[in-house]
Amino acid sequence: MDYRELCLLWAARETGIIEAVMFHAGTPVEVAAETGVTERAARITLAAMAELGYLETVDGEYEATNRALGLFAKTDVRSIGRMPHYMDCLEGWLALPETMLTGDSPDPSEEWTANFMGAMATIDETTVRTCVTEAVHENPHAERVLDIGGGPGEFSKEFARRGFDVTLLDRPDVIEADRKFLEHEPVELVPGDATDDLPTGFDLAFCSRVAHAFGPDENRTLLENAFDALSPGGVAVFTDKVRGWADDAALFGAHMLAVTENGDTYDETQFREWFEGAGFESVDVRDIPGTQQQAIIGHRPRH
Repeated sequence: MDYRELCLLWAARETGIIEAVMFHAGTPVEVAAETGVTERAARITLAAMAELGYLETVDGEYEATNRALGLFAKTDVRSIGRMPHYMDCLEGWLALPETMLTGDSPDPSEEWTANFMGAMATIDETTVRTCVTEAVHENPHAERVLDIGGGPGEFSKEFARRGFDVTLLDRPDVIEADRKFLEHEPVELVPGDATDDLPTGFDLAFCSRVAHAFGPDENRTLLENAFDALSPGGVAVFTDKVRGWADDAALFGAHMLAVTENGDTYDETQFREWFEGAGFESVDVRDIPGTQQQAIIGHRPRH
């Protein structure tokens, strides 16, 4: 994606241009009057958004296309797409100098959760199937699966399709959003904080793209809770970018600096320390074929 597209849409959101053209105004003059931006800014921005496919002209006025739905409609996270989350992340990057000085990242926007889930829901089906296959391979006799921090439920749905009894745990605001579009899926939804405690009695604890959002102490607690969530002989499978394995892991760690309070990316030694410290045995790290992620695997002893 061209960085200019992201910056333009972010500026259009911040100045109210997006809201104006979606709901109130159809011409550059009307948008300028509605938002207070200059007519030149309105004219150039609307023309660029049309060229990018977010707007179209109908009877001489601009109207939103289906591609623009995610910029203003948040009811169904499956229609949001990645761009609104990218725009939220841009705010974090723009505030990064201050974050570096103070250690405090900016407060997330009111729509952060919906936009984040919209981006997470765009994960391609091949990656979902490959990650789930990797997890199932580690415990082919599993029956109950706990999807920790499963977000919009793409992995949970794949586990359920394969006949597993699936529980998805995530923050209450995420679970509330999930209830709207997972109501017909055979997935139990449980609100909670994975760093507080987890439900128990599972054969497989699956956790994808969560560890990088936490600091080291939070990850230690997460692994201890995952261990307790498993029955003897159960397996934990985490997927993430591991430093020293994924080419962009260090830069992704910088992204976590910009958008999270404590997040980072971690190397194999750190993951092994957390898994083994929690009590897991036969800890292993391996590439997940066809993805830019690694699987970190640990087994709970049978006795």
